[in-house]
Amino acid sequence: MHRIVLFGAPGSGKGTQGDLLEEKFGYKKISTGDLIRAEVKAESDIGKKVKAIMEKGELVSDDIIVEMVKNRVRQDDITVGYTMDGFPRTLDQAKALSKIPVERETAIFLDVDEAAVVERLVSRLTCKNCGAIFNIKNKPPKQEGTCDACGGQLERRKDDNEETIRNRISVYRAQTEPAVRYYRENSTLYEVDAAGTAEEIFPKLEEIVT
Repeated sequence: MHRIVLFGAPGSGKGTQGDLLEEKFGYKKISTGDLIRAEVKAESDIGKKVKAIMEKGELVSDDIIVEMVKNRVRQDDITVGYTMDGFPRTLDQAKALSKIPVERETAIFLDVDEAAVVERLVSRLTCKNCGAIFNIKNKPPKQEGTCDACGGQLERRKDDNEETIRNRISVYRAQTEPAVRYYRENSTLYEVDAAGTAEEIFPKLEEIVT
C-alpha cells in the first residue's frame, strides 16, 4: 500500500494532481472535506456528530477527522494506495497520520508563489453539485457555466477573492508549514515547482511516485 501526501498552499493544485494520480495509477484521492460531506449525507454516527459540531460553528476535532481517515483507508476500493489531499493540515495531524501503517509513503510539496496562487483562485469555478474544480484561464469547462463531469452549475466561491485568499495563505503558513517541516525531517519530502499547467506539472509527480 502506497500513501502519497500532497502539501501546498491553497490553489497550488493538490486536488487536480490528486485526481490525475488516481486516474493514472489508481491511488484513491482522500479529501477530508469530501469525507465530512459523505458522512453527513449518509447520516452515520460520526456524520451526525460532525453535523452537530458544524451547526454550532465549531471546528471538527483532529480525533474525529483522523477516525474518518482511518475508516476510509480500510475500505475495499483502496487496493494499491491513496493520496491525501489537504490533510494533514497541522503538526498533530501529521503525527497522527504517520501512525496509520503503509508499506510506502511519499510526501510531495507543490511549490507555487503567492501571486500565482491568488491569480489561480480568483479564476476558479466550482461545481455546486459534485465539487469538481475548473479555471477560467487554464482549465475552462467545455460549456460555459456547466460542469463537464455531472452537468451541474458552476459558481465562484464567495471566499475566492484576493483579500480572503491572502488570509487563507497566511493561515496555511502558520498551521501547515510545521507539518511540512515534520515530513522534511522525518521522511522524504520531494519539492516540486508547481508553476504552470496541471499537464506540465503531473509528469514531475509521475517520476517521483513510480
